[in-house]
Amino acid sequence: MENMWTLAHPLHDVDDIVEMADSVFGQEADGILKRDRNVFRKNVTIASTVQLFDKGKEFFAVCRDFAPTEYGPGRLLGYCWFDRGGYTTYSNEEISNAKFHHVDLSLPAKQRVRLINEMIDQHILWASTWGIPVICSTSIRSDHNAFMRIHQKRGFTVNGSYAWVKTQDGLEKMHENTQKR
Repeated sequence: MENMWTLAHPLHDVDDIVEMADSVFGQEADGILKRDRNVFRKNVTIASTVQLFDKGKEFFAVCRDFAPTEYGPGRLLGYCWFDRGGYTTYSNEEISNAKFHHVDLSLPAKQRVRLINEMIDQHILWASTWGIPVICSTSIRSDHNAFMRIHQKRGFTVNGSYAWVKTQDGLEKMHENTQKR
């Protein structure tokens, strides 16, 4: 079945994003943070609305199963959300941080890996388009090894649950992989 990536829309995607984040991944924060669906709903709505007018501020995309319009938007398979404006205390180079790479965990492993690779592609392309020199991806999940291995295969330097790469290096590796296919 064909999947479709689109920019997250404040009228069509918020409820599905909130549901996936809270029901599938929410327990990762339990015992540390008090989760509040309404706070997350507000933040998703604001980010997806701002993106409609300022595509360089944040990137927020959803992937859905293809469905004819008369059947609705199709099932949410995953979403990714990246921001900009991150810096370390020892450099003036801007960093784009991945806020989320979420996929439906009921999908087959091969499809989940493909979706995550598509998310990484989008992160690299977005950061390159907006002149952001470094990309960082992290995970709070207790089992993050497979996620980090995907990044490592893409040329990211992985330290624990952190993966980062110079945007230009990520772009070159992405083009290499595309030519191999």
